Amino acid sequence: MRLAGSVLLLGFSICTSQSRPADFERFEVASIRPSGNEGGRPAMEFTQGGIRATNVTLKLLIELAYDVRADQVAGGPNWAGTDEFTIVARSPEGGPALPAAEQKALTLERLQTLLRERFRLVLTQASPMASVYALMLAKPGSNKMKAVAGPGKLRQVGRWQLRAEGADMATLSRFLSARLKAPVTDRTGLSGFYNFSLNWTPDSIPASVEPLADLPEHALIPAVRQQLGLKLERRKLPSDRYQIEHAEKPTEN
Repeated sequence: MRLAGSVLLLGFSICTSQSRPADFERFEVASIRPSGNEGGRPAMEFTQGGIRATNVTLKLLIELAYDVRADQVAGGPNWAGTDEFTIVARSPEGGPALPAAEQKALTLERLQTLLRERFRLVLTQASPMASVYALMLAKPGSNKMKAVAGPGKLRQVGRWQLRAEGADMATLSRFLSARLKAPVTDRTGLSGFYNFSLNWTPDSIPASVEPLADLPEHALIPAVRQQLGLKLERRKLPSDRYQIEHAEKPTEN
C-alpha cells in the first residue's frame, strides 16, 4: 500500500532563518564514495562538527538522519538497502558554539540536506496507530544513569550486555527496538546524554541458546527497570512510516 503524505522537509529549529548564513544547513565539504570491497560492519560517528560513516546503505543513513528504525523505512530501489557507501562530511567553520544536543541535531539536519541533494532523496510520511513500547521513567527521580556533557557511543558487549558512553534516549530506544523486535518510542523526557551499563545475562545458560529465543522480552524489560530506572510499557501510539519515493546513486567527488 502506498503511504499517504507529503514530501518531507524535516529539520530542527536550531537558529532562526534570519541568523543563519546561506549555507548553514549544509556541510561545507562532503565526500561520498562506494565502500567497495572494504568489508566490515556499518559504522557511524559524529566528528567535530561533522560525521563519518563507513559501510552504510542509504536506508541506514535515512535511519540516522531522521531518527527512525529500519522497520519504518520502506520502498526505494533495491540498491538502497544493499549498496554500501563511505561518507566523510565536515561542517562550516566559524559557526556559533552550540550545546552538544543542539550540535547533534544540526548535524543531522545537514545530513538530511546531503541526502536530498546528493542522493536526490524524496520521502513521504504517514503516522498510523501501532502497538509499541513506550520507554518512560519508572517513577519520578528514578533515573539511575550518569549524565555527561556530550554524545558518544553505545555498544553491545557479548550477547546480553550493553555499554553506553554519552548515549541519548533515542539511541537507547533504537537498540531496545532491535532486541525486542518491536517499536520503542522515547517518552522519558530526558534530553541529555548518559553513561550506563545494562546486563540481562540469564542466571542459567543452557548448552544450546535455541530455547532463549524469547529471552530479550522476558529478561531485558525488567533489567531496564532495575538497572536504569526506566520502564517499558505497551501502548497504542502513532508510529511514523517513511516511503522512499525516489533516490539516485550519488556521483563520487
